[in-house]
Amino acid sequence: MKSYMKNYLQVPFILTIGLLLLTAGFIYGYNRLKGNTLIKKPLPLKLSFDEFDEKLIAPYKVLNKSKIDNQDVLESLGTEDYLQWMLEDTSADEMSPVKHCSFFVTYYTGNPDQVPHVPEACYTGGGNQVQSSSTVSIDIGDFNVPEIPKEISATALPFTRKSSEIWESSSEFVVMYFFKVNGVYKGNRTGVRVALGDLTSEYSYFSKVEIKFFNARGINPDKKQSVEAASRLLKVVLPVLEKNHWPDWKQVNR
Repeated sequence: MKSYMKNYLQVPFILTIGLLLLTAGFIYGYNRLKGNTLIKKPLPLKLSFDEFDEKLIAPYKVLNKSKIDNQDVLESLGTEDYLQWMLEDTSADEMSPVKHCSFFVTYYTGNPDQVPHVPEACYTGGGNQVQSSSTVSIDIGDFNVPEIPKEISATALPFTRKSSEIWESSSEFVVMYFFKVNGVYKGNRTGVRVALGDLTSEYSYFSKVEIKFFNARGINPDKKQSVEAASRLLKVVLPVLEKNHWPDWKQVNR
């Protein structure tokens, strides 16, 4: 017998292999018994974001619908299911700092990456500096829609952009985001990762909603103004997303 074969026939090596096989068999049997699913099936949107009916979100008007043409950027985003709009609140005064809104929604399903493409990364990469990170509660009210809670937790990020012109002061703006993941709302990536770790469903998905308010004349709202504006916007937008686009998680898992 060749010497290298003797190494594989040593008792410790054989016991190790046996223990690994036994453990793998136990995990497989346990998951089968409990109905756990490790590989998730993709769960498509009810209706593509491209078919979002903008007439349903009045008094907000869609000024621009952006599409990502750069394939590298699209691959970095991690999905082709997204909605990237520039909105105008037609009910707000022209000088209101929340007159306009950048509204960005992405959708991931199956076994997605653990929450890629968050503002902390993409805005910082664009030359901005995040000043802090805090959790805010956005009042939604009672729609008698079980899927929509009365309050939604979100992450608020004040950013500063340093001007390249020495005579211009730095500008500050606030970006807020939250998630809808496997039928529940979460305000940060940690909450999403915990929800995605649930093995009891054969499906999995999450959607990120990102909001930034501004005024075309260069006036940016503070965090309080941004939260209040988000409340008004989401009272209009969330029912449309829930009824027409996001999956009905309870129905899917019946």
